[in-house]
Amino acid sequence: MKKTILLILILTLFTFNIAHAEIDGTVSLKESVIEAVKQHPKIKSLLFNRQAVDETLSAALGRFFPSLDASSSVGLQNYDSAATRTLNRNTDSNGASDNSLTLTQNIFDGMERISQYDREKARLESAKQRLFDNVETVALDAIRTHINVLRERKLMSLAEKNIQDHQDVLSNISERVTAGAGNRADEMQAKGRVARAEITLVTYTGDLQTVEAEYLRVVGKRPKALAPTEYMESMAPTTMDSVLSQTLENNPKIKVAKAEISVAEESKGVIQARMYPDVNLKLSSRYTDQLDGSKTYLQDNRAMVGISWNLFSGGTDYKDAKAADSRVKEVEADLQDTSDDLTRQVATAWSEFQTASHQIRLHEEALQYSIESRDMYLMQFNVGQRSLLDVLDAINEVFSNSVLLETARSNQIFSIYKFLTLQGTLVNTLEVATATYDTIPE
Repeated sequence: MKKTILLILILTLFTFNIAHAEIDGTVSLKESVIEAVKQHPKIKSLLFNRQAVDETLSAALGRFFPSLDASSSVGLQNYDSAATRTLNRNTDSNGASDNSLTLTQNIFDGMERISQYDREKARLESAKQRLFDNVETVALDAIRTHINVLRERKLMSLAEKNIQDHQDVLSNISERVTAGAGNRADEMQAKGRVARAEITLVTYTGDLQTVEAEYLRVVGKRPKALAPTEYMESMAPTTMDSVLSQTLENNPKIKVAKAEISVAEESKGVIQARMYPDVNLKLSSRYTDQLDGSKTYLQDNRAMVGISWNLFSGGTDYKDAKAADSRVKEVEADLQDTSDDLTRQVATAWSEFQTASHQIRLHEEALQYSIESRDMYLMQFNVGQRSLLDVLDAINEVFSNSVLLETARSNQIFSIYKFLTLQGTLVNTLEVATATYDTIPE
């Protein structure tokens, strides 16, 4: 009960943060995802592919209905035969007409129509899951770029503070040198550290520009004010086995592979249908007038069952069936390969999550100790008990630990969303409306 209440409170806070971000103009993580899946060309391509497969399925359904064919011809005919020559009418030209209407209903085709329909239905399922898989992937890419931009902006802020900390020390040393209480070597050393700190800022500025360009590519908009992301403990998995179980059951890649097995099996059924006879019921009506030398009309109405059966085709059907059987085994092996790859991805993601979680705890401790050391070193330096090198190293240690802590936190947060993607629940967890990515663009 307590866990349920805690989960509700966390989800409520998550929703509130999104709403607050929308109000104050910052772009929330959910908004980054929505913009990405709305405009991504790969998703548009897969939407059209799904639509095409859906139309093909409708066409396959149409084969269960009878076909109705009408033909009509009218004109002038000169007909010469033994009968017309006997009657001395072989040189006559008559106005003739020929009209027919035929309804054909297939009664038996070796289950070809059913296999074709089931194959297209499996293809549609594959197209749907392939679309959803790409939506999940694009959503994760949007989250990755969102988190990366936030991290690089934070690192830039830390780099700017690091420069300021070094400049404060340099100012202190310069004042001492001016007053005759310090030495020029310390001042040069402090200036060198300031320059190195500025180089670090330049590097982080370049890194920020790179991730902002990546955000633009994925989301389609330049990153402005981005809402911060927070670690949601309720969303974190408790065991790797639970993640793996959900992944192998719900991951859209698994569903695509299973659908492709059905496609291959039904394609095999279509080929095997060639080995059976084809039986059709034909209802036809034909009306001719003065055709083929006749001086009157002809009415021909028929209701007939026709059968056709290919008895030999050089072994083509047999070999095609063997090839189709191999295709089934091929996609079954693909399913196993997909399962193995997802198992590896889950293990890797779990390792990254565990590593980041442990690193955060240790980096927090290291940062706290380095801050205390820096403060004590500054006090000791001011009374001549510490060298300038000790102080500068302590300042740099605080900066390094801050960078490592921020990186570990970003990695931990991203790992959570990676787990959701592997389990096929990312966009649903973010409550992204299906219409956002499931509508054919005009």
